[in-house]
Amino acid sequence: MVTRLFPMVSPVIFTLVVIVLGNITPGYSQVNYTISRLAIEKYGWIQSLNFLQFALGISLLGAALSSDIKQSMERATVRTIFSLCAMVLVVAAIFPTDPIENIPLRLSIFTPLGLVHAGTVLLFLAASPIGIHRLAAILAADPKYKHLSNLTRIIGYSTFAASVLWFICFALDIGLDFRGITQKMIALPVLYWIMRLSYTAQKSHRV
Repeated sequence: MVTRLFPMVSPVIFTLVVIVLGNITPGYSQVNYTISRLAIEKYGWIQSLNFLQFALGISLLGAALSSDIKQSMERATVRTIFSLCAMVLVVAAIFPTDPIENIPLRLSIFTPLGLVHAGTVLLFLAASPIGIHRLAAILAADPKYKHLSNLTRIIGYSTFAASVLWFICFALDIGLDFRGITQKMIALPVLYWIMRLSYTAQKSHRV
């Protein structure tokens, strides 16, 4: 029961931790600084654990969802998609970001750990349209999840487009003072989608 409920609770925990840490961390600004910045601040170990608990929640969601899929190829695809999502969060916990929000973006400002962090995020972003397309198609073919296929496409592709625009603005030094709040606004629909999908998976296993 706990493994079924945790994926639905995990995004809430993640959000609350970011809000609380953002408000109690000295010098941190919810508007200026990204979520990852919390991992290198005073209470960074808490945010690192927050990344890890969210990774666990996503892994458990992938396991629950894949157990509902009948075709072995689609089941493996679902596990792969959610495993990659969880891996990005683990990387964020192990390889912290660099404090680069309010300075022009140049390759020279990155440390080796920061490069791993940023590079992993960019690679994941580049591959995400493939995952969105495949996952939406798999959901559409399952009667229990069909109602979430269009929501997956809408949130997935709009978040992808917004993230690409966010990185472009980052690279061009546009909106330096709003990098943090815009990133958090982009993340909110994804957190909602995870909760909706988790709820459907949990309800499916109650039947």
